Amino acid sequence: MNKFSQLIERLKGLPRVVIQAHDFPDHDAVASAYALAYLLKQHGIETIQVYHGVIDRVSIHRMIDILGIPIVHADEAGLRVEDILIVVDGCVGEKNVTDLTGEEIAVIDHHEVTPAAGLWYQDIRPHYGATATIIYEYYQQLGITMPAAVATALQVGLNIDTANLTRGFCEADVEAFAFFHRIADQDLVNNICRNSLESSELPYYQHLLRELRIERGVATALMPADCPKNLLGLLGDFLIAVDSIDVSILACGRPETIQLSLRSERQEVNVARLAQQVLVDTEIGFGGGHAHMAGGVVNLAKLQHADNAAEHVFGLFMQNIPD
Repeated sequence: MNKFSQLIERLKGLPRVVIQAHDFPDHDAVASAYALAYLLKQHGIETIQVYHGVIDRVSIHRMIDILGIPIVHADEAGLRVEDILIVVDGCVGEKNVTDLTGEEIAVIDHHEVTPAAGLWYQDIRPHYGATATIIYEYYQQLGITMPAAVATALQVGLNIDTANLTRGFCEADVEAFAFFHRIADQDLVNNICRNSLESSELPYYQHLLRELRIERGVATALMPADCPKNLLGLLGDFLIAVDSIDVSILACGRPETIQLSLRSERQEVNVARLAQQVLVDTEIGFGGGHAHMAGGVVNLAKLQHADNAAEHVFGLFMQNIPD
């Protein structure tokens, strides 16, 4: 019996199992929670799926609504201290995962994370493009038939996280994609993935183009304070599509912090490592992610140049990017 099967046996008979997506969940987090919940239900384990923060992408709401994904905000779940939590696409202890009421017993993730000691189960695969691929492999190992709705959600998660298998993917992701493609609703997958913007968000693109600066192939811009967190990533992807830009660093000023989103197509610029160097090693904030895609937060109280904080932060990043 493999370790995941052992986890399933330990979960049987427990009062309540909670599957927690990371805060401000993306498509991969929501899809992976949904798919894991279905898998566990086939073994007689009832779950609830929760998140913290907000879901601010119209395409995620569309996926949830059309597929009937029963994920709710943690404040609405009535969590109890005796609840057992499985965290997917994140890890308690990371800044984007709220430590909810209950006991965290398992982590399933494709990011560079350090799980707490004493977990029942941990499956961390940073070389995978999406947590969706890890969940797919559980279905294969256990011989569980995957419904079209689950495959559709997982393909959306995989497509978004890897930009349609063009960044940060491995052979396992390709295998998972081929499987999803055979049984998922491709019209719905394409509809969700393509229609990712609301008309009210177009002014942010106008602002980006007005404020954009490009130096040594690195694009930087300070976005308005009300720019949605997950939109920063879409704006970074938009910039990376420009042939003269291979690294993007976008910032959004908040009252006490600066939210950052980083993208890289330059092999020698690992933006997860860059965020670590600029934010964590200097103790002005935190950040992490993948070589090609990362995020971070600057604590303004830690900066000596708070009057022109964003420009100072951009300068720190530029100093650490090789010519």
